[in-house]
Amino acid sequence: MSETGTEIGAAASATASAAERSAGVVRFDEPSHEDWESAAVAALGGEPLSGLDSTLLDGIVTSPLYTPSEHGTENDPAGLPGSFPFARGAAATSNRAGWEIRQTHDVRRAETPDAVAVDTTAGVNAITVARGWDVELHAAALAAGVADAAAAGATIHLAAGTTPAHAEAFAAVLDEAGTDLRAASSWLGIDPAARFVTGWIGLSDASNRAEGLAAEVSGAADAAVSMSQRWPATTPLESDGSVFADAGASDAGELGAALAGGLMWLRALSDVADRGDLGVAAASGLVGFTLSGGPDPFVTAAKCRALRVCWTRVLQACGVDLAAEGRQLPLKLHAVTSTAMLARRDPWVNMLRSTAACFGAIIGGADAITVQPFDAAGAVTPDGGPLGLRVAANTQLMLAEESRVGAVIDPGGGSWYLEELTAQMAREAWQRFQSIEAAGGMCDALASGQLYSDVATDRARRDEAITAGQRVLVGVNEFVADDEHVAEAPPQNATAPGWGLHRWAAAYENSSHEHR
Repeated sequence: MSETGTEIGAAASATASAAERSAGVVRFDEPSHEDWESAAVAALGGEPLSGLDSTLLDGIVTSPLYTPSEHGTENDPAGLPGSFPFARGAAATSNRAGWEIRQTHDVRRAETPDAVAVDTTAGVNAITVARGWDVELHAAALAAGVADAAAAGATIHLAAGTTPAHAEAFAAVLDEAGTDLRAASSWLGIDPAARFVTGWIGLSDASNRAEGLAAEVSGAADAAVSMSQRWPATTPLESDGSVFADAGASDAGELGAALAGGLMWLRALSDVADRGDLGVAAASGLVGFTLSGGPDPFVTAAKCRALRVCWTRVLQACGVDLAAEGRQLPLKLHAVTSTAMLARRDPWVNMLRSTAACFGAIIGGADAITVQPFDAAGAVTPDGGPLGLRVAANTQLMLAEESRVGAVIDPGGGSWYLEELTAQMAREAWQRFQSIEAAGGMCDALASGQLYSDVATDRARRDEAITAGQRVLVGVNEFVADDEHVAEAPPQNATAPGWGLHRWAAAYENSSHEHR
């Protein structure tokens, strides 16, 4: 006798159920989201689930549970790594081959050549030259500090805030060392906005700042095109969001500023008269982005992913069709662990903060990462020391070689929480970016003081949250050790230019704030 398909299925199910019962297998009904919510409310004594929500500094609300029914990825256009809109990676292989492990050194310090030699023979493959060096005064120190590393194939990154003159001074060092410029892969860090914020080399005429910045950006763009022709593997220009984060900006605020800086360069490059066949996509390839990583690895990862989503939208608005099959996103991302999150009270906890930030940058798909030494803020010694540098390098090496997190393509992909957080971060950052554009763009927003005002608002909101106990700083305002170590504050220059470094823990270190 023939059976219908339905009858066959029913018979098979009955047979399987009988077999499971005889084997002692017990099956439970799959709970729904509503079932979980009812049980959670009961466990909370009838209190609403909203009591378990957390609100980030940018107003983003995070929930205690993310499920496929509420935050599934079926309708998420993020797709796969290397696919539009590139949230999960600029290329299909993401960072399968690893990332650049960078270490920052100040060439003005006598011990730097030896320290660089130690790093580059112990796994570090890129060196960042810290801000502050002078083109004429420190030419010899620059050569002593990085020439051998560059000749050995290490990437040299000039920290954001340089000028074309700094880049040419570095080119002279490479020429003297016999390094082929056409093969040298370097980041030159030309970024007038970063220099303005840090005060490295300020503009003296306050009444003409907007025009001065615009003229400098235009000249730098022209120089960058020339450099790219004789130095094709280099990334001459930079948009550094981390300087805004150090001054107090929120994550979305930092990201919005980085986007505005990137668009500032696209506009300037489009105006270079002799740019030849340099299109928008090629122009984007001349710009590197730097973002800071904080103690929440999910937020750091979401910020890196949101940058790609937002930059894709910027390039699309400029006429680049990135949705076409096979297209890759022309974006280079460097992440640096936050200096603002470092504490002098119980400074050893800084190692944990930096590890979490580094991990977040990895799962967010950063192309290069710098881990700041745990004593970089004068936490143990006034200017940091060999121990801090060694721990900073080892943090990345352990994650790369022992944890093997870089061996997985897009390790955070498909996480309902991370996907939702990325989307919300992108929306908030886009609003901040639009605010800067409404003020006339990066140069006008800096010169008018609007961007500083926005950062100051973020800073005040963070300080208020820390004081209220809504943000926990381990070892500072919570979980403080009885034998806590509080290092002596390094001397401060009250007349130092720029927006300054505003560390989150400073209020607790410099006053009689109570802590639990």
